[in-house]
Amino acid sequence: MSNPVTNSKLDRRAMLLGAVFLVGGGAALTRFLKPSESRTGDDAPAMSGEQFMLLEQVVDTMIPATDTPGALAAGVPAFVREMLGEWASDATRREFLDVLETIERQAWAQFGAAYLELPAERRLAVLGRYDEDAISRQDPAYGRFKYLVLVGYYQSEIGATEELRFELVPGAWRACLPLTEVGRASAV
Repeated sequence: MSNPVTNSKLDRRAMLLGAVFLVGGGAALTRFLKPSESRTGDDAPAMSGEQFMLLEQVVDTMIPATDTPGALAAGVPAFVREMLGEWASDATRREFLDVLETIERQAWAQFGAAYLELPAERRLAVLGRYDEDAISRQDPAYGRFKYLVLVGYYQSEIGATEELRFELVPGAWRACLPLTEVGRASAV
């Protein structure tokens, strides 16, 4: 069974990259690159200011602030922009920007306004419809986009300490218990 997110064979490079992200090294590794080593190929930023504002609102809709801080408080938009500028290939960067452009077109088609101009409930409706369509098509670009958003959130300090619960030594195994006793998922 193929993975709909990547649809490619697992090779050593992908496995090592996954291992680095698993231990939280993705964000740390970007600190070792010099600005001149940007993968954009020139001094142009990975995304324009308008694209970044759209990214902020899309990730805020995906992971809003509730009883725990959301994606904006965790710095997910900056993480995604940095990963696109420092690590992503031109093709991957274009795929991510195409996802944002498609969400913007969906907002215009659905409500006749830009995504940024819509109230929160309409933004959720636009993203919900786009999400259903992309998942039904098994769109790998959108799968990678969502994955990067989740990695950025759960590898942030907020995601790892306030959303997840860390237990150095988890308790005894109890196979079946009510979710109200468990609370949040464990970070370990």
